[in-house]
Amino acid sequence: MKTAVKVTILAIAFGIPILILLYLNIFGENQYELEMINPTELKVYSMKAVNCEPNEVDSIHRIPDFAFINQDRDTVTAADYEGKIYVADFFFATCPDICKIMTNELIRVQQRYKENPDIKILAHTVTPDKDTPEVLKAYAENYRADLNMWNFVTGEKEAIYEQARCGYFVVAKPDESNPNDFIHSDKLILVDKEKRIRGYYSGTDPEDVDRLITEIALLLKEYEK
Repeated sequence: MKTAVKVTILAIAFGIPILILLYLNIFGENQYELEMINPTELKVYSMKAVNCEPNEVDSIHRIPDFAFINQDRDTVTAADYEGKIYVADFFFATCPDICKIMTNELIRVQQRYKENPDIKILAHTVTPDKDTPEVLKAYAENYRADLNMWNFVTGEKEAIYEQARCGYFVVAKPDESNPNDFIHSDKLILVDKEKRIRGYYSGTDPEDVDRLITEIALLLKEYEK
């Protein structure tokens, strides 16, 4: 008799948690997964660049207005990104190494957020004299970039380099030691709907791009409040 009671008690002790877990898996919604990963709002970057004219609102740096030409020869301006969250980067089509990795990592961002019209990608070439719209279009097609989500842009070299340095606070310039090469940052820059920089991520580090993918979700949640 005592053995039967013990068995019954053990069954209840172990059975109830299992039933609760099954119920949550089937019917529950995990509302806290993102908060557990990162319980705070993303930082707002407001760095000061040397020899750059300030572009601030309420003492917070904003991405300056721009006008570039994309892969379809359409003019792309800051107005096209109004009310959007976007990821910016700098690359060139004939880059033999890191650009390929960066673009492939951005494809992961595309795959994760391709159904969300609020998420965009803006890729700037640092060799505008070579990367014509036709070259950019071929590059985009080669990587199967969704051009509803991405713009690959070219324009005046000075304007692109200025935007990199004073807009996004990253490096983009010719390599003085090698006239056939260019120095540019491997950073992916997360920009919010108010044109504020909210994060920097190495585009050659899959783990850092995982962080970008997570923090885009966190930023989206900020706008749900």
